Amino acid sequence: MAKYFKRKDIIKKLNEEITGCKPIFLFGAGIGLTAKCAELGGADLIGVYSTAFYRMHGVSSLIAWLPYSNANDELLNSAKYILPVIKKTPCIAGIGAHDPTRDIDNFINEVIALGFSGITNEPFVGIYGEFAKLLEDAGIGFSKEVELIRKANEKDIFTVAWVFNENEAIEMTKAGADIIGAMIGLTSGGLVGAKATPSLEDSTEIVKNICGSVKKINKDTMVITHGGPFNDPKTAEYSINNSTAVGYASGSSGERVPTEQSVIEIVKKYKMINMKQKY
Repeated sequence: MAKYFKRKDIIKKLNEEITGCKPIFLFGAGIGLTAKCAELGGADLIGVYSTAFYRMHGVSSLIAWLPYSNANDELLNSAKYILPVIKKTPCIAGIGAHDPTRDIDNFINEVIALGFSGITNEPFVGIYGEFAKLLEDAGIGFSKEVELIRKANEKDIFTVAWVFNENEAIEMTKAGADIIGAMIGLTSGGLVGAKATPSLEDSTEIVKNICGSVKKINKDTMVITHGGPFNDPKTAEYSINNSTAVGYASGSSGERVPTEQSVIEIVKKYKMINMKQKY
């Protein structure tokens, strides 16, 4: 079962990586196999959330934002298969903060008791655009995610907060987030990735602005990049080295796309076997 790590120990380890000029790497896992491989590859953090569950079932991560299942139920279901195979890497639970069927304060305690070492706000309403404003007016919007991060921080639990802009970054930094994830949107590439995203340069400019806003509030808060055109090591490196971000979070770029490519290629090779005539 995944080991529980104290917040201070996670932060210390991440800062040691940064001091050694190594980027922080958060791997989003939808199944136990990829989570296990990510740990063997040296991931610093492993995130578990409903979007990963869907992409590893061959459909768009966007399904997680439609009313076909409960994101927090999907988290618990995935945890049964992922946490037992992780031995030495902190696992971060993606909690749907807007869930009307749960007391979020108690649910934080529940997922930590399972073996998670941190909390993040996924799914997040920022992806909804104009609809997000209606959700906020109804009392089930971004402020619920800020409350989630604040509650976890008050319990001294490590937190990763996903944001889409500077204002969200400021609120999450004030709430005590240890890592701010600068989110560009759905990751491009592969069979079901985003078809249109901002340019690499424009996306990195968004990251730079978020970094600047965060550092004005708390210089110790770390910023990592994710999504949009940041879909491989080269573009991730660009996003880090052309901003003050200190790491990258993979989703589809570390799990779905490599799986698609590898399986397609190996099946082609098996079908190219030169079989001797049998009849």
